[in-house]
Amino acid sequence: MSLDENKALWKSWLTLWNGNLSIADEIIAPNFVAHFAPMGNSPAEVRGPDGLKQWIGGAIAAFTDYSFTTTVGPIVDEEMVAGRWIFRATYQGGMPGTPLAAVGKHVEYAGIDIFRVEGGKIAEYWLCADILQLLQQIGMIPS
Repeated sequence: MSLDENKALWKSWLTLWNGNLSIADEIIAPNFVAHFAPMGNSPAEVRGPDGLKQWIGGAIAAFTDYSFTTTVGPIVDEEMVAGRWIFRATYQGGMPGTPLAAVGKHVEYAGIDIFRVEGGKIAEYWLCADILQLLQQIGMIPS
């Protein structure tokens, strides 16, 4: 893929994370695998476009007015894409162990996504996010 095509793929990736799950089949390879640190009952990896849609849906279900915004990048070559983002949202509740006082709280945290492109689609994905910051903001753990 060209550098410009991979930059466009990053924009589509954020569009997917911003709630347009219908584009997953267009940008995610059938053999897709995501790698990340498991949290709670979440798996350590997700496979395929349908698995990714389900995982993203679950990840954003506890939030309203959410957005992922690029803060660094994307940094691209012919096969790899990386970027840093900020997630901003309002917590609406639903995560076990959070106090009721956290409902309605504005939260934000940062992360870095790296993905490998194969045949014009995202085939492999690594996530590194500051989940600790999020958990502190919603009162699951002390700051």
